[in-house]
Amino acid sequence: MKYSFNKLILFISCVILSANIFSQNFSIKTKLENILIQKDTSFVKHVIVLLKESDETIVYPIFYDTELETVSDIHLYIKKGNRFKLVKNNIIKESDIQLDYINMTSKKVKSIIVPPDTEAKITYTVKCSELMYFSDLHFFSNDEIDTLKYQITIPNKFHFVYNTINKDSLNYLKINSIKSDSLSKWSIEATPVKVAPNLLMFFGIYKNIRGPLMRTLIIPSSYKDNERKYLNDWYLKKLNTTRGLGYQAMHKIDELTEGISDPMKIMDTLYSYVKNNFKYVAIEIGMGAFVPTHVNEVFTNKEGDCKDLSNFLSEALNYKGIKSDIALAATYNHISDCDFPSLSSANHVICIAYVKGKLIILDPTDPIHLPETPVQSIQKRSILIINQKGGEYYKVSGFSPEQNLINYKIELEASPEQMLLKGDFKAFYDGVTGNFLKRELLYASSDMTNNVLDKHYKTVFGNQSVSDVKIINYDKIIETEGLLSLNGKLIKDGNSRLLFIDFLPKLIETIDRATLLEGTHLGSSFSKKVNVKISMDRPFQKFKPIEHTISKKGISLFLKISSPSELIIECTYEFMLDYIIIEKENLDITNEVLTSFKEIINEPIIFKIKS
Repeated sequence: MKYSFNKLILFISCVILSANIFSQNFSIKTKLENILIQKDTSFVKHVIVLLKESDETIVYPIFYDTELETVSDIHLYIKKGNRFKLVKNNIIKESDIQLDYINMTSKKVKSIIVPPDTEAKITYTVKCSELMYFSDLHFFSNDEIDTLKYQITIPNKFHFVYNTINKDSLNYLKINSIKSDSLSKWSIEATPVKVAPNLLMFFGIYKNIRGPLMRTLIIPSSYKDNERKYLNDWYLKKLNTTRGLGYQAMHKIDELTEGISDPMKIMDTLYSYVKNNFKYVAIEIGMGAFVPTHVNEVFTNKEGDCKDLSNFLSEALNYKGIKSDIALAATYNHISDCDFPSLSSANHVICIAYVKGKLIILDPTDPIHLPETPVQSIQKRSILIINQKGGEYYKVSGFSPEQNLINYKIELEASPEQMLLKGDFKAFYDGVTGNFLKRELLYASSDMTNNVLDKHYKTVFGNQSVSDVKIINYDKIIETEGLLSLNGKLIKDGNSRLLFIDFLPKLIETIDRATLLEGTHLGSSFSKKVNVKISMDRPFQKFKPIEHTISKKGISLFLKISSPSELIIECTYEFMLDYIIIEKENLDITNEVLTSFKEIINEPIIFKIKS
């Protein structure tokens, strides 16, 4: 039996690199993390996992970062009767983590093989050299866990602060603490929420997860009640080791700004230079996941991620006499807002410039962003500006719906022979409403541009025929125009006509779904005005205007169908949406308006031709 089991382990270990260990769902009775904070600002985690019996072989992974963490004392126990028996010489396979879009060369996974039809216990120890890396406790899991426990022991020279988000989704959460003369002990117990498998969450990257999370920070007692300053000072100290432009970088900056004295133009010049000449490469290596690469290395390689490019841009601006800082930020798809001083609060870094008394946000990883306009990914989110004053929170503004205006003007004529409606349209996007088009067209050739525009407006008009679509203005405002041909929308019925207006531009252009799901990001708040004038081939009997009004918190729609003359039918609507993300609070009212609009435009307009 022992020989067969060892052969099984050897066989599975040989193929583990090709096996998809992330697709397994484990049933766990209890997971306990006993976390000991050391006086030297390191910490140790002793982990115990009690696995329920499974009819399949389990490959249990332990993810860690080789630059900051060491994993040791891995033991596997198999339950025999009422006791767990140690499996001697159990084979542990170590593998690299490979992701095409993120450099994770220091990330590893150790895998433990658990045979089928057995209850098992896995124990291991993780030591981490950087206390700031202890930035969260998550109450969600890829696996089914009955009970999740954290026990934290903290010397009294430190103070523990935390903030829990999305805890309403937890069925059970209990937090206790006791304090002695030398230390404090925290006991936290929860029934975690199961979420969809996501490899990145094992490394603190919570993209598009809305699970319950405790953001944590261990600070020296001298910083008590000033947690923001502690994180700011820690980060600023790390940041200072990455600064100091070399001769080549300074020479290039001087060359780019030669003859320019206006600070705003200097800022625009350097911002454009970084956006257009540096390649974005995501880096998640040890402290490199948080601390930028040195500015001279970024300049030499002409590449980096958000913190690298923002840090270089900030240093370039400071060199030219324009005061600049960097800031930690949380984008719309991050699990939390950056309103609590923990590294897990942020997933992004941006540059802050102070020009002519204005605070201007710059994001060199956003190729279409324009200074003095909102950075779309962090609209209405908090940022933590890292500075010499101890850091400060700042609420990022976003354009109002009125500033984010979309305007359509459509003129059509009825063809008497074929009952076609043909004409042209013009579309106007102000604020950040046209950003979705800018992103699609950024690197497109002329042929690709035509295809993108044709495809988009065909969808906007309900799969009707569009042609000769072109851009007539492409700056802060985007304007497009094209030809529109509608078939089957005007139908003869004796002396009456039936006009179907289901070709009206859909309310939300950036989403294909008829109704929306919680968590959908809309791009921006916006208002939309649509005006359609249809010239008929023969006079008709004018009809009483048809009006529909729907107004809810944060969303409204007014639609009117009228006959201003015996030859013109006019359809107009005004739509306003004042939020960016579909959340539990606005999900139902949004879908109610979308559904109502669909029902209204699916009803034909019936009118009589004058004899």
